[in-house]
Amino acid sequence: MEKSKIWKDKSVVGVELLSAQYTKFEFAKHWHDELAIGVIEDGAEGILYGGQKLIVPKHHIVAINPAEVHTGFPGVPSGWRYRMFYFDLAFLQQVFDKMSVHLEPVVNRTIIDDKRLFLGLLQLHQAMEQTSFTLTKESLLLITLEQVFTQYGEVNNPERTTFIDTHNVFRARDYLFDNWQENISLDELEGLTNSTRFQLIKSFNSTFGLTPHQFLLQIKIQKAKSLLAKGMTCVDTALFCGFYDQSHFNRNFKRAYGVSPSNYKC
Repeated sequence: MEKSKIWKDKSVVGVELLSAQYTKFEFAKHWHDELAIGVIEDGAEGILYGGQKLIVPKHHIVAINPAEVHTGFPGVPSGWRYRMFYFDLAFLQQVFDKMSVHLEPVVNRTIIDDKRLFLGLLQLHQAMEQTSFTLTKESLLLITLEQVFTQYGEVNNPERTTFIDTHNVFRARDYLFDNWQENISLDELEGLTNSTRFQLIKSFNSTFGLTPHQFLLQIKIQKAKSLLAKGMTCVDTALFCGFYDQSHFNRNFKRAYGVSPSNYKC
């Protein structure tokens, strides 16, 4: 089976995404102006890169630096299924400017065996394909990119991470409680706390054990559960709680409680 889809998420400028499954297809020699990072969901991908023939197996990460010539082909007879990110270099520089370390937009490993990072990249890619809250996509993107580049990037002149004060963390929390029906963005929380989004995410997680997007989603799901228990329909509950559509609501409710909203009984 050969199938592929490429798209951009309108809420995140500077990232192109590919989801594909190839059995016999082979890429000719080419390069990307962007940094390409992908996750192999099934099978294995073969690549010619840096004068070497490499095999990237299932549940591993592949990273191709900008302007590096490479190919892609089936690494096993069944081919491979994967998801790719193509990060624009100007976009990455904007991200780095807000991080606590100075980074270069290159990755020092072609094949990465890191289960936590694999799952983070997979979750991010799925969030940018499905209906997801802006705060979810922005937070996952920043958390994952920081992990990629601080662990596998070229770090220069590292600086100590500065956490914001507790008062501002609680101010962000209260804002989420007061505006829980809205599609809140990191820009809003940055302006509210007068901090960088990296400082905010780390400080919030350190204080409450959840990132801001996880906290907001938990509020929405708890409110939804209460409304369903009072007899509100699934459709009306999803709309009232600010979910994009029924599938978005169903997916997140089941992740939290193990059953779909329609099967929930108070």
